[in-house]
Amino acid sequence: MNDTEQYKPHYLKVSDRIFKQLFANAIDNGSQLVKCLNTSEKIQCIREVTEITNNFHFKDFQEKLWQTYATISSTDNKWESKITKKFAREHNTCRMYRPKKSFVQQRQIIVAKQKQQLQIKLQKNLSQLLNQIATWQPSIDATLLSDAIDTCVRHNLRRLKEEYLFKMDIIKLNWTDQNLIRKFYELMPNDDVIQAAKQLWQIAADELRTKENQEIFRQCIYLKRLPNKIEQLLNNLLDHNRKTVNNSFYDEDQRVSCDSRCLKMINQCQFNLMLIYLDEFTMCLDRYEKTYQKLKDQLKKKNRENPIIYTNILIDLIEQRRQAMIQRFNRIRQYRLKTFFDQAPAVHLN
Repeated sequence: MNDTEQYKPHYLKVSDRIFKQLFANAIDNGSQLVKCLNTSEKIQCIREVTEITNNFHFKDFQEKLWQTYATISSTDNKWESKITKKFAREHNTCRMYRPKKSFVQQRQIIVAKQKQQLQIKLQKNLSQLLNQIATWQPSIDATLLSDAIDTCVRHNLRRLKEEYLFKMDIIKLNWTDQNLIRKFYELMPNDDVIQAAKQLWQIAADELRTKENQEIFRQCIYLKRLPNKIEQLLNNLLDHNRKTVNNSFYDEDQRVSCDSRCLKMINQCQFNLMLIYLDEFTMCLDRYEKTYQKLKDQLKKKNRENPIIYTNILIDLIEQRRQAMIQRFNRIRQYRLKTFFDQAPAVHLN
């Protein structure tokens, strides 16, 4: 199973209780609909249609992903050329997955065929289900049931949909980023221009990473949630405190008092620590902004003094690539903020 498929629900594997709960939460008054599913046979029939609907939407996501690859690769004569790890590191980009055009076409054909087969199977099973429910007691509204199945599937595919939307966006952003780098080098800049460009791009990357960390910590403070590393550190402190207060030398009142004082100090420490981090982020961002302005002014000066070497086209490309980096980093930051809080521990603080 790849990283994306872990977010795909499996309706044939969950218990009847969980399946009915998912169904009940899908639509208004869903609990009334679930009450009509009073036999395992009825539940199984709806499970099968729900699973097929789920698989159909999953294939639709895959189809759109491969279409993204097809659209971009068809416009790029150098699509299959790859960059080295060293080049990616020096230019703050990534070694994006660039499948061969023939492989993309092959996957498109396979996924389209699978999607078509699922559509036929879905129509058949749904028709059979609608015929069966005509005899069920208590009766179920066919339109309501059909809508509930589709709504349930779409609701529980939100996380998977977000993954695929991110994948498609990042493919486009990575390609745009690397295409601008390639155009820059096609103009044959000398070593001084290359070094100046790398410095500006490095400052941009450092600033954007710092902004991402700053935003995560702000959300941590607002939601009272902690990054895993800090949470582990504080858990270790709590464990050490518990071992201390459980010493037989202390009486019960002393244990309670010591434990209470320790918890209050740790709670205060948690957010004092994050406030310090936020101050550091602010200072770093200020330094990055000043450094960027200094490098930008130097580049403009060299452009005026030596326009043959520091051409307007090169200067514009350097800035275009910096803007592309900002768009790419912002999309990654948006995604990471969502996924970070999917896993970050919730902490109750007084």
